[in-house]
Amino acid sequence: MLPMLALIHAADCSAQGSTKDNIEGTWKGTSLCQVKSSPCHDENAIYHISKAANGETYTMQMNKIVNGVEEEMGASEGVYNETKHTLTTITKDRQGRAAVWLFKVEGKQMHGTLTIDDKTLYRVIEVRKVD
Repeated sequence: MLPMLALIHAADCSAQGSTKDNIEGTWKGTSLCQVKSSPCHDENAIYHISKAANGETYTMQMNKIVNGVEEEMGASEGVYNETKHTLTTITKDRQGRAAVWLFKVEGKQMHGTLTIDDKTLYRVIEVRKVD
């Protein structure tokens, strides 16, 4: 009887899906400014992530919470790298420079950075999945 329990457990584990399948949902945490002389401010972040219509990328609605109210900041498309467990999206900042958002997905936590022009670490982001 014990081997049957092991098979059931293995089937349950595989049904849970990969990390890629667990990215969709709502993530909350902090987005802390690393360039103190900039217009950047520390924020309480809330990200809503869903699989894009093409099935290959993810749509990230990246918002902030101000005075208890969620404010839209913008959306972008992200690509998940299954080997590295990273979600990456590239946007432009107000000056038109490339802004790379890189998130390392570790279960229900994502550790992220925003780097401007491949050299300036602008933000450090720590979010946790809430749904």
